[in-house]
Amino acid sequence: MAASNRTNVRQKEIVTPTRTLVFKLVIFLFLSTTLLSSSGCLSFAANVIRVIKGTDTPAEFDEFKEKKVAVVVSTSAGLNADASGIIMSNHVHALLATHVKKIQMVNQEEISRIISDMPANEQGMSLIGSRLGADYIVAIDVANLKLRDGPTLYKGTSTTTVTVHNVSDGGSPVFRKVFPDFVFPSMGVPVTDSDEATFQRFYLSEVAQRVGRIFYPYDPSIDVAKDASSASIQSFR
Repeated sequence: MAASNRTNVRQKEIVTPTRTLVFKLVIFLFLSTTLLSSSGCLSFAANVIRVIKGTDTPAEFDEFKEKKVAVVVSTSAGLNADASGIIMSNHVHALLATHVKKIQMVNQEEISRIISDMPANEQGMSLIGSRLGADYIVAIDVANLKLRDGPTLYKGTSTTTVTVHNVSDGGSPVFRKVFPDFVFPSMGVPVTDSDEATFQRFYLSEVAQRVGRIFYPYDPSIDVAKDASSASIQSFR
């Protein structure tokens, strides 16, 4: 009997401190949350949530795994017909090849060759896709492209429409997104800091990034200081 009592005492000695510790921890967390909220330090809690849940925004269209995909870009000059179209298609091609798992990209030179061999009135997505043996076509239309804001400032603006065509379904559109009046950088770049060809590549690479990440997860925080990084235009020389 004495031995049993001693066992019960030891169990209480073990359990009681444990319960006390848990109670203190709960109180600490409650007070910490209250203090953080009252002092305006909600960003701390938000950061904790981001660490737990992850920061990436999911892809809006994620059907490219193990599929053959072609990228075509239309501008006022036609399909893949000018520098802007070629720059955009190459950038988006590279982004998808890098970030989308198990995707098979159609070579851009092959796409340009197929398009150039077709009469303009036959350049439908279904026919282009079937000749390329593609499963999907990412068709990007860049409209109202401007690279200047007056004579002394480079500032890009455009309206870009992205349409995904399912080739096996007659080229029917299965996804569409519009980026209306996308301006970058908001403060512009003095013409003395660059030439137009360099700025064109700089601006269109930014448009391409927004197009590309429709198809793969990305961290939205990368855009926070993007405009301030316009000095990176030098890397496009």
